[in-house]
Amino acid sequence: MNFYIPKVEPGIKTKKGLYFYEPSALTKELYHYVLWGGEYIVDVPYSITRDYMKSFILFYIKKGSMHFHYLGQSFTAFKGEIVLLDCKEKNHYHAAEETTFQFIHFTGKHTQDMYNELYKRKGCVFKLPAEKNNIPHILSLIASNQEIDFEISLQIYELLGNLLESTRSTFEKRDVKAVNIPTEIQAVLAYISEHFSSKITVEQLSEISNLSTYHFCRTFKKYVGTSPHQYLLNYRLIQAKNLLVETSLTVEQISIECGFNGIGHFIKAFSQSTGGITPGKFRKLCF
Repeated sequence: MNFYIPKVEPGIKTKKGLYFYEPSALTKELYHYVLWGGEYIVDVPYSITRDYMKSFILFYIKKGSMHFHYLGQSFTAFKGEIVLLDCKEKNHYHAAEETTFQFIHFTGKHTQDMYNELYKRKGCVFKLPAEKNNIPHILSLIASNQEIDFEISLQIYELLGNLLESTRSTFEKRDVKAVNIPTEIQAVLAYISEHFSSKITVEQLSEISNLSTYHFCRTFKKYVGTSPHQYLLNYRLIQAKNLLVETSLTVEQISIECGFNGIGHFIKAFSQSTGGITPGKFRKLCF
């Protein structure tokens, strides 16, 4: 592992850690895994510059703020914010006031892909509700000195998943009950559940909602989390999977029952949703 930890870090007032962790060879091959982490209280002149380190780092700013220079941009992270950097890229960060932050260095076989998607969507700075930020829990697991590779990996997966979900406009509404969805959208959802086997257009759904097509699509995505077209397709695919498993209907019959525009359209949509598995193969795999 190629990494760099400064021997002298001026400006550190208090530190908890560093907590190091050594994952198994299997974990390194398959999972996200943590390398080390800690919690620092720092003040001026705390400043770190790294040209290259083979890991990723997550910061959670508990108090104060931290200034970052990364990939040709400068930005400041404030209390409650999370910063994700790829340490293989040159990075510099420093404190301009007393700041408390937690951090973990981690990596893994698929970490680069997850990082790339997060950076493409939001850049480096994120914010999560307290209950969805499990950086403190990950640190406590590292500090326990137990060999708990899979538990730590699950926590990292959950954290990165929460960061990804936070880039979607409906993140805060994921756990909201249906009663908080406007009645006009509830009416559309009920219509889809009753008529999914028939031809349905966005224009029809917007009429049911008594909204203009443009306003309907925006409102639907805000509260449901996806477009009306994608929701309808997903709903039909779920019904199709149920019929494939629970009935002896032919693939063609199921495509008609679920409102697809021909068996070719059904097979193509189904295969795209299952990573290449056709309806016929799906049925065989489930028995």
